[in-house]
Amino acid sequence: MIGIVLTGHGAFPAGMLESVELITGKVKQIEVVPFEEDKDKLEKEINQAIENVNTDSGVVCFTDLAGGTPFNVSSTIAASRNDVRVIGGTNSPMLLSGMFQRELALGEFVELVLKEGKDNIKQFEVKQKQTTSEEDGI
Repeated sequence: MIGIVLTGHGAFPAGMLESVELITGKVKQIEVVPFEEDKDKLEKEINQAIENVNTDSGVVCFTDLAGGTPFNVSSTIAASRNDVRVIGGTNSPMLLSGMFQRELALGEFVELVLKEGKDNIKQFEVKQKQTTSEEDGI
């Protein structure tokens, strides 16, 4: 099973896990690593979290912002490992979908959650009521 590390600024990772678990129930093999201010502490905590959830199927670090400190630290760690991937811009649909697909190969898993995340970004639109004219014969 693919391990998951959820990291981001402040309460983001804990809030995401809480939200997901309201829908899925308790999630196994996942660690939450919040970033407050100390980059060195964050790096140590992410490394430890990766070790805690890794069962040789790989680990995906889900982060809040691509380019933010949690993403950059996770990416530095992943650059030296073949079994760690990093995703920035995490949203609930991608995380939820991933919870049920953790037996996939690491690359397939990442492709799937990225697609789910993108496909589930929607804007609410009010559809305009169609009007008919006398020319329509009605």
